[in-house]
Amino acid sequence: MLKLKNITKTYELGDVQVHALKGVSLCFRKSEFVSILGPSGCGKTTMLNIIGGLDRYTNGDLVINGTSTKEYKDKDWDTYRNHSIGFVFQSYNLIPHQTVLENVELALTLSGVSSKERKKRAADVLVRVGLGDKLNNKPSQLSGGQMQRVAIARALVNDPEIILADEPTGALDTETSVQIMDILKEISKDKLIIMVTHNPDLAEKYSTRIVNLLDGLVTGDSNPYSEEDEQTEVNENLQKKIAVQMKEGRSNREIQKREKKKRMSFWTALSLSFKNLLTKKARTILVAFAGSIGIIGIALILAVSSGFSTYINKMQEDTLSSYPITIQSKKVDFMSVVTSMFLNSSSSSGESHPDGKVYPKENISNMINSVGDNLGTNNLEKFYKYVNDHNDEIKDYINGIQCTYDLGLEVYKDSDHILTTADLTDFLTNKNVEPNSNAIMQMVIKYALYYFENKTRIGFEEKPDGTYDLLRPTDLGEYITDADDEVRLAKMKEAYPFIYDNNYTELIPIAEALEDPANEGRKNLPKMTVISLVFSVMDLNVAPSSFGTTFGSMSIFSEMLDNEEFIKSQYKLLAGKFAMGDETHADEALLVLDKNSALDDYVLYGLGILNDTEMGKILKGLITGDKYNCSIDYADIVGTNGDGIEYRMLDAIDYFVVDSDDGFVDFRIYNKAKNDDNTDNTLYNPSKYYGYLLNAYNNCTNTIKIVGIVRLNDTTKNGALSAGVVYNKYFTQQMIKYRNDKIDAFVDGGNTVTGISKINTAIPKTISIYINSFKSKDNVKDFINKYNAQADKNDQITYTDYVDLIMSTVSTIINAITYVLIAFVSVSLLVSSIMIGIITYISVIERTKEIGVLRSVGASKRDVKRVFTAESFIIGLASGVLGIVVSLILILPINLVLGHFTGIAGLASLPVIGSLVLIAISVVLTLISGLIPAKAAAKKDPVIALREN
Repeated sequence: MLKLKNITKTYELGDVQVHALKGVSLCFRKSEFVSILGPSGCGKTTMLNIIGGLDRYTNGDLVINGTSTKEYKDKDWDTYRNHSIGFVFQSYNLIPHQTVLENVELALTLSGVSSKERKKRAADVLVRVGLGDKLNNKPSQLSGGQMQRVAIARALVNDPEIILADEPTGALDTETSVQIMDILKEISKDKLIIMVTHNPDLAEKYSTRIVNLLDGLVTGDSNPYSEEDEQTEVNENLQKKIAVQMKEGRSNREIQKREKKKRMSFWTALSLSFKNLLTKKARTILVAFAGSIGIIGIALILAVSSGFSTYINKMQEDTLSSYPITIQSKKVDFMSVVTSMFLNSSSSSGESHPDGKVYPKENISNMINSVGDNLGTNNLEKFYKYVNDHNDEIKDYINGIQCTYDLGLEVYKDSDHILTTADLTDFLTNKNVEPNSNAIMQMVIKYALYYFENKTRIGFEEKPDGTYDLLRPTDLGEYITDADDEVRLAKMKEAYPFIYDNNYTELIPIAEALEDPANEGRKNLPKMTVISLVFSVMDLNVAPSSFGTTFGSMSIFSEMLDNEEFIKSQYKLLAGKFAMGDETHADEALLVLDKNSALDDYVLYGLGILNDTEMGKILKGLITGDKYNCSIDYADIVGTNGDGIEYRMLDAIDYFVVDSDDGFVDFRIYNKAKNDDNTDNTLYNPSKYYGYLLNAYNNCTNTIKIVGIVRLNDTTKNGALSAGVVYNKYFTQQMIKYRNDKIDAFVDGGNTVTGISKINTAIPKTISIYINSFKSKDNVKDFINKYNAQADKNDQITYTDYVDLIMSTVSTIINAITYVLIAFVSVSLLVSSIMIGIITYISVIERTKEIGVLRSVGASKRDVKRVFTAESFIIGLASGVLGIVVSLILILPINLVLGHFTGIAGLASLPVIGSLVLIAISVVLTLISGLIPAKAAAKKDPVIALREN
């Protein structure tokens, strides 16, 4: 079974060679108790280590079950030790941080036995050696004899064929020694026990065979194993093996496969390392904290950066509703222009010049060229057709697509309020002067204030010839006369002490202004307030024709997005009903308020919702500094039975009339006063113009009425609807049909139409794509790029993504700052990783004996390496988790500080993915730093390792 054939072992100690074994030849029976006797240094332990596979012979051969070990590799020796050898050491060599049961289980763990099975087998063998009540004790809680019994149990648990005992009673008293020898004697009945001892009395009493060694040679053998005995045992073993195979149906290959060495599981390695770290809690916590410092720094930077990025992205998502991707018929590639102006401009670019003079750089010309290069026309007809034909590719990414057409709608609330700036000019001056005259504007302001105080109105009187004359308020008295300017200004100075400066933006005392226009006692008023005053003088409840359906930069009347579900998700209904509409409800509109349920005063006044009295108080409050607040009941706007405020919509075609002199023309352009030489004057004829306009108004059948009031809900920051009045797409379609039908009627009547054309719904003026989420924006852009890729060069479109244009630079700056800060903080992370590597190396030194024990029970070099890799993994994981936990705690005060200075609550936020990545980075770095110590542990000689104290 086990044969040593002329085994020699030579140690190289520098230049000196030490011959520990000088040609030992021995054969051992399958079951016997062999004692190796001899003085210290004679080679007993060396021979035992060679038999156990811990040490390698220099020459000769060790034959195991008829197989030479000359070609054995490390994994073969590991398997041999794990399945065939059990070691019992003089110093017990138990792992101190494991319980008795876990120490015994260790060999089974390396054999790949299941948890349940190995616990049962370990407990059974401990009961067998009399330690059934000590399963959960640590080695430090046992006596010497009990620890040696644990060592014997560990040697027996894997049912090895050979037990190697090196001075098993050397550290025990006589009584305990006898107990241990009794156990070994009992075991020797069916196993081979080879014991090294200095005690000849114990050898004589318990051994069945005694082998004497001296100076590396066998000098005596009390019961030698003959070749005949060997052959008989070989035959018996072969017959038993064949019988087992036949009974169990297993081949030699299957048996070898079962006995193949299995690797230590990473979980086992983790368990060993974790329990070792628990014995050094303070050091482990300090190391983990030191390792976490870099993680904390990066995590906090990432939290703030991610928070800002999330805030920007959320702001972009909210803004997507208000700023969709817009494609206009006239295109300018703003991105290319900006790139040309700024991104491609640097101090090092361009032609170099000699010193001594300053040279202009052609940046303006480059900008002009860039604008020129990027000007053009988008073929919206083909793109719109492509969108409709490929709607399935984009529908999941958008809330809707909105098209606008060149309608030029103008809104009027009632006929009494139809008046233009030109009318006002003529009325106030009685002479033809340019509308932007400073004196006229001053008179407008004064008249507006007078109007709000006295509630006088401007009216009209129809003359017998069908024209209209303006009626001046009789109670204006001395304020409005035909007197010259000096008299008029004197009266104004007495009644109203303030006038506007030449820019119409500031009120100044009129007396001082006449003497010193640069007087410092001016009071600022918004320019739009001046425009509002002009409107009030004209007694208009909507913007005049020069503004159409917009007021400044604000759309008062606009089309809403055709997505009822999306609109209802963003807006809360305050009164009335949602007017999403269909063809039968094309005239229904919504009044859209801001998030505070408010609208600008001039918009409310222009819509006829804010009455004259309230508007007068507001305007006077602007001048006196006494703010006036008021409110309007919902019922006054939407009514009670669908009788909400109604508006008439005039299309551009409504301004065309058949004139006897000039044919079918736009009276807004044609209707001018004629000079004596029949040339056009610069001013409109108010009476004739008013007649045309009133007639168009009276014949208008296109109306919308406010049936509901909405505002943004609490979860939406920016909505898809513009503040003011919004109508549905069916009203737009109705107006397009109205124009087209009217033009057809004119043409069919024999008229030639110039200056206005029919609207083709297949050719929008603009196309706005409302994206449903920030992530979907790239998909929509890909869709547009896909169209451009297949379109002819002249049909390709250029679009403007205003949100991306603004925010991309901000995101780039934040990312750049983040990367720089992370780079600085990463230095501390690398330093802590190196420190962890040093700590791991110290751990290797501290656990040297444990390495020897692991190797003695069959652990491979890879298994040992895995143990210390697992320790690095635990420290790295602990560092990462601790760093994230500390960071999350620190984020609380950081958010308070950021909230104080930025006004944004909860800005810093550590993303889950980022946290996991940082933990992973911590683990990876510590694993890398632990590689060298782990490799050093794996390379340790198990024999030397077992000698460590």
